Amino acid sequence: MSDSRIVTIGFITIMLFMFSTGAVIANDVSVNPVVLDNGIVRYEFESGTMGLSAMIDLATGVNHINPVKGKHDLWTLTFANGTQKSYRSSTESDCTSYTLNHTPGGDQTAVFEWRDIDHWREKAAFSVKVEATLPQGASMASFRIWVENRSDIWGLWDVLCPKVNGFLTAGEYDVAIPGGNWGKLYKDCATRLSFNYPTGWNMPMQFMCAFKDGRGVYMAAHDPRSWSKYLTVSPGYEFSIRTYAEDMAVPGSDFDAPFPVMFGVYEGGWMQACKLYRQFALTAPWTSRGKISSRTDLPKALKDVGLWMRIRGLAGLDEGTTEERNRALLDARDYFDVPIAVHWYDWHQVHYDTQYPHFFPEKPGFADQFKDLVSKGMLVMPYINGRIIDTFNEDYDRFYPNLVKDQAGKPHLEVYKMDSGRMAVMCPYTRFWQDEISGLVGKMGRDLGVTGVYIDQISASRPMLCFDESHGHPLGGGSWWVDGYREMLRKVQKAAHSNGNNMIVTSENAAEPFMDGIDAFLIWIRRDDREIPMITSVYSGYSLYFSSPAWFEHGDRSWIMVQGRDFLWGTQNGWMSMELMAPEHKNKAAFLKQVGKYRVAGRKFLTYGELVDLVQADNTLPTVTETWPDQSNNPREATLPAVQGAIWKAEDGTLGVFLVNYREEDTAIEFTVDPARYGLSEANGGYTVTEITPDSRMEAENISGDVISRKETLGPWEIRLLEIAAKRK
Repeated sequence: MSDSRIVTIGFITIMLFMFSTGAVIANDVSVNPVVLDNGIVRYEFESGTMGLSAMIDLATGVNHINPVKGKHDLWTLTFANGTQKSYRSSTESDCTSYTLNHTPGGDQTAVFEWRDIDHWREKAAFSVKVEATLPQGASMASFRIWVENRSDIWGLWDVLCPKVNGFLTAGEYDVAIPGGNWGKLYKDCATRLSFNYPTGWNMPMQFMCAFKDGRGVYMAAHDPRSWSKYLTVSPGYEFSIRTYAEDMAVPGSDFDAPFPVMFGVYEGGWMQACKLYRQFALTAPWTSRGKISSRTDLPKALKDVGLWMRIRGLAGLDEGTTEERNRALLDARDYFDVPIAVHWYDWHQVHYDTQYPHFFPEKPGFADQFKDLVSKGMLVMPYINGRIIDTFNEDYDRFYPNLVKDQAGKPHLEVYKMDSGRMAVMCPYTRFWQDEISGLVGKMGRDLGVTGVYIDQISASRPMLCFDESHGHPLGGGSWWVDGYREMLRKVQKAAHSNGNNMIVTSENAAEPFMDGIDAFLIWIRRDDREIPMITSVYSGYSLYFSSPAWFEHGDRSWIMVQGRDFLWGTQNGWMSMELMAPEHKNKAAFLKQVGKYRVAGRKFLTYGELVDLVQADNTLPTVTETWPDQSNNPREATLPAVQGAIWKAEDGTLGVFLVNYREEDTAIEFTVDPARYGLSEANGGYTVTEITPDSRMEAENISGDVISRKETLGPWEIRLLEIAAKRK
């Protein structure tokens, strides 16, 4: 045998031994691309700089990363010295070494290192390590990054990893972002989309997806601590997650891989991506209290709500007895004939957006009004703000040390309108502010006798970058903003359930990390026909949402379209002013009454169940187009199918099919449901379909097969609920 054959056989033997034992294999970074491939998805890191040049869905052969002029990225770092910034990209430095680790179970891990990089005339200023792990049988890899910073001048500001250029092809993919009220679908997207997390206004969950031809790309930070970050997707250009570092701009500050970024492929569209994210979400601390059905800390009054009303100042008369002052609201409750909750603004003597947090004293007679309504079974929830204070307050100096400060030590100021205060943002990490708000909540329960409190802005507003060292948190980024509010909410919940109180706690817009401290989220942003129900696809059964704001000036059908779609997707409808009860709005009120009745009748689905799908029509449905003003009150057209539907799964395994007709005439929809797809077995020999109304249950059909095909004709503005259950032996 020749020497060359002996060497070759020996090398192969060694390689096989290393793969079988999980040993580490090191290679020359300049020769070939590094590949992770498990037969489902393939990642290629180009030689030298190790930019991610390919992510190939092996089921279709589609590479979701395109060639670029120059090099592909993997990471970008921003450094800061005071307000001066400098940047370094993986494209500027060759990787110094990498290793591949194959475990006996088939998992693959690539570890890339860029050691001792010079930066701005500092030798060996920092080092970077990136780890990419692809488990056997998985369709996505996890990415983590570590930065060891030895600079005497520069502190880390933010870290982007993975940063993937050449990502997707503009105009070929639909992109779904869980932003705003529900989530939004951008069809044939060619737009740069970038959102701050966690922010109820635009990024309540830390994932996004893109899909075409029945296959998708999943992009998510599975971060249980909710660091402040930006998620960006720009089809044709890039995908990145920008994470703000702890101790931003502090010389020598490091970054220690606080969470994995999941990046890969999957089968399906936005709903399937939501269910992938739900798997992570149900391991996160904010769902640790369990399902709504088992949460004894969540007042039953909230679970039972049929509709919401919204009051600013007076509910009716400004004189007379307490019952006379409440009469208009009580009449509305009697008309709707379901449990009513009322969100009450301007109960305090100070003007809106001034003199916060000095909400007391209340306006004369309001405490008696609140107590009267509570005694009659109504859930009463006044407004306060949990984020800002008025700098014009006489006691401003008492709050000043606990304000959010920028790098220059200046407070962050906000002015909302000409006659509002000059508001400053408080740092939620400070015990002072936590105790201020929790003490206010306790006083509202004691003095006003209310059964709820709405704490504005907590879940809606973006995390601020605070640089006040005296607060005890890392400077700038990290998880401390969420940690601070979560601690505040623990104190608030204790106050809400102490001294005989049993109050609900709500806040503005949905942001996932506050879910175990906030009992329900007000989703009040004006509706858009591009919305999709991503938030309830992930968190139904674990969190509650309320309000379905609409407009009175654009006709009944425009208003009913909003109410019907919101109902299907799982909100507690309402949040209407008393204007709704005017004679000219009788059709709107009648439809909302129907919504409230079906909310109560379908509670096991809409309150306690999981949204598992939207109904897809087998027939060609007509569409309806109406005016839906945007958030700036600019009119725009909204178009929906004439009939929409949603499929919910109850905890007992039954399915609820909810349908709404938006037309003033009979409309038929044909659809097919495969119950096994949602985990409902027909092992007992088929299914029963039962129509449920607010007053009755009527068995509609027995199905012996494994797929249910139905044609339902709905009357004008009708709601229908069908329950699908496995046959009993």
